[in-house]
Parts: sequence; structure tokens; C-alpha cells
Amino acid sequence: MKSIKNKLLTGIILINSMMLVGILIFTISFKDIYIKYTSLQLDKFSNEIKVILNESLDENTSNKLLKLTESKGLNLDIYNKEGNLAFKNRMSMNNHMMGKMKNKYEVVDKYYINRDLTSYIIHENSENIEFLSIISSTDDNLYTIVIKTPISSIENSIKIASTFLIIIFIPIIIISIIMAIIFSIKFTKPIRKLNEVTDKISNLDFNERVDIKTNDEIEKLGQSINKLSDKINSSLNDLKYKNDELEVLIKNKEKQENLRREFVSSVSHELKTPITVISGYALGLKSNVAKSYEDREYYIDVIYEESEKMGVLVKDLLDLYKLESKTFSIKKEQINIKDLIIETIRNFEIKIKEKDINVTLNINDIYIYVDKIRIQQVLYNFIDNAIHHIDNKRILNITTYRCKGNLKVSIYNSGENIEDEYLDEIWDSFMRINKSRTYSDNRVGLGLSIIREIINLHDGKCGVLNKKDGVEFWFELKL
Repeated sequence: MKSIKNKLLTGIILINSMMLVGILIFTISFKDIYIKYTSLQLDKFSNEIKVILNESLDENTSNKLLKLTESKGLNLDIYNKEGNLAFKNRMSMNNHMMGKMKNKYEVVDKYYINRDLTSYIIHENSENIEFLSIISSTDDNLYTIVIKTPISSIENSIKIASTFLIIIFIPIIIISIIMAIIFSIKFTKPIRKLNEVTDKISNLDFNERVDIKTNDEIEKLGQSINKLSDKINSSLNDLKYKNDELEVLIKNKEKQENLRREFVSSVSHELKTPITVISGYALGLKSNVAKSYEDREYYIDVIYEESEKMGVLVKDLLDLYKLESKTFSIKKEQINIKDLIIETIRNFEIKIKEKDINVTLNINDIYIYVDKIRIQQVLYNFIDNAIHHIDNKRILNITTYRCKGNLKVSIYNSGENIEDEYLDEIWDSFMRINKSRTYSDNRVGLGLSIIREIINLHDGKCGVLNKKDGVEFWFELKL
């Protein structure tokens, strides 16, 4: 594909070539044009002479004719009706041959200027020179007028004109080619830029901009390309955003479906044990296996305890399902975290006394906007988890403090560290670190999962750290 630059140069060369051909044609035809023009001038001069010859051809008339021919730079011969030379101007006086007109000239060529005028190329035998001449007669036919100019002067004029044209034309060609190169570079530079940007747009790269200041259609085209690039980029971003939304919807739908399956599977698994226990003890009562009053009371207590456990389990399962399926919304209000911790710890007074746990509260009055019920649920699950895993040192520390504009709450209990491989997994639903634990432990791995979902709904963070002789769980919320 030819570049615009090459096309412009080719066009300039063609134009110059046409100009050169035109000059050649003009040079060739210039002789005929010049002869025609000169013939008309000679005819005009001939008419002036006729006016003068209306007077008698005396010395006064001769002087007038001499002045006129000298001013025009022409040769003039006047013959009487007998054909004898009656007048010859000074430009031809070096030739003193006086003779008949018919013996003096030989017609070489004719030029028909118009229907009333014919010019002749004559050869003057006496001077061996060719002239362009106009031959005419006065109205009374007393005189024949021969006005002539040397052909050599015409040829010299043609040669000078042709030389002048060539001298002028060569610099014009050189200048035009140089200007064409400069113009083509300047003209094609913005076009190359346009092409570069459009190529990048075709490859979905919209970072490049057209910055052309030419104050013409090319600048407007560049602005249009920039607008087109912005619109395509915006449309693609919108399309990508919609596509991402669609992918999220699909993933959420798949996630909800997976949650539903997992929920059904987990519920079935976790409820199987208490149902089996309740069923077994109920069958024992029905079969009158428990003979004594004490045995029957024990059976009834077991059935009641298992029912309570099932109630707690079902509640936790429903809470977790709502939180993970994003169908739950929080209702924020301003609370004092110190008051909420004290209120929550009171729910564990019996367990704390039974296990003789040493509780230390390093808490401050810090106000924060949260869902009070759900954050209390977080505190309850953390404290319950700490009490359950506390060791013989029986240390439970709860601390609150400000951290980089956030509220941070930590719950520490003395006890065994969590193996590093389980530090991330403990937040998963139905996760048991010790796979050998039985249902009687009442730890089915829902509490930490519920905590994580509640904290996520508050745009907060939570985590766990192994400390010396214990474990610290923490959560952080924006103030």
C-alpha cells in the first residue's frame, strides 16, 4: 500500500512533468504565435505609413517615415507603381542596390493571419537575409509598402523566452519538490498519529490520545477519534461491569445452592446424634428398661438435655444460613462496648464459678455504632469458646482498646495452642479441630463461623493468635 507521502510526491512530480511538457509545447508553438503577433503589429504600422503617404512623398514625408521606423526598429521599403524603390529607411542604407521589387525578394513562406491579412517570409537576395514582412498598397495604388523585420530577431526573441522559461522552471521544480517533501512530512505526521491511535483502539488500548493542533479537518477528526475511543472504552467498561455483576449473580446463585446442599447435609448429620440419643432413651422408657424412679429421672434428664442441645443447634444453623446467604440485615445503634461486655459476661457467671475461672476485664468506655444483638452474639460465642477450652490455669482476659481509629476487642484464655494448620480452618462451618471428639462435647464448629459472618457484615476483621500458654481471639470494628 502506497503511503500518502509517496502519493503527494508522485503528484508533484506529475504536475511538474505536465508543466515541462507544457513548456515544450509552448516553445514549439511559440514561433507561430510570435509571428502572428508580430504580423499584426506590422500591419498596424503599415496602416500608419499609409496615412503618411496620403501626402506626397517628399523630404518632409521621408523624415517622418525615418523617425517612425527608427522608433519601431523596423525595415521599410516603399516602391512606386512602376516597381522601383522610392524609399528605404536608414536601417537598410548599407545596401545601395536599387532595383526592381520583383528582383529583390524571394517569397519563402506564407502565414495566413486572418482572412484580410497574410504575412510572408521573404528572402532578400541583396542582403541574403530572411525577413517577416507585410506587403500592402496605398488606397490609390501609387505605392507598395514592404514592412519587414529580420527572422533572426524573432528567433532570438523565441530563444531568449525559452531560455528564460527553462531558467525559471528548474528552480521552480526544485523548490516545489522540496516544498512537497516538507509539506508531505508535515501533512502525513498527524495522519500517522491518527493511524497509530486507531491501531491501538482496534487492540482495545484506549490510553493513547490524539493530540493534533492543525486547526483543520484533521484536528476535528482527531477529536472525533478521541470521543469514539472514550465511548468505546466506556461501553466496554459498562459491559465488563455488567458481566462481572452477572458472574457474581451466577456465583451467588451457585453458592446459595451449594449452601443449601451443605446446610441440608450438615443439619442431617448434626441432628442425627441427638435424635438417636433421644429415640434410644425414649424407647428405654417405653420398654420400662428404667425400673427405679432414679433411672427414669435420669432418662428424662438426658432426653431434656439433648432436646436443649438440638434447640441450640437448630438456632445456630438457622442464624448461620441467614448470614451466609446474605438474607440478613443489621440494625446499627450507638452502644458502649464496656457495658455490652459486662452484660454478656454475666450470662456465664454460673460456669465461671463452677470452673473457678479467674476473669480479668481491661475494658474502657468506648462508643460505637453496631448491631447490639449481633455483636453481643459475637462476644457470647468468643467467651463461650474460651471457657470451653480453658486449662487448669483458668485464666480469662478480656481487653478493649483503640487501634488506628478502630475498636479492638480481644478474648484470651489459657490453654493449648491451636495447631498452625488449623488457624484458618477453624472459621469454617462444622469444623472440629479434634476429629475424634464426640457430640457430647457440644462443639459442632458453628460459633466461629457465625462470628466471622457478623463481623463481615460490619466491615470489620477478626482473627486468632497463639499466645504463650494460651490462645487469643480478637475482632476489630470501625469507630
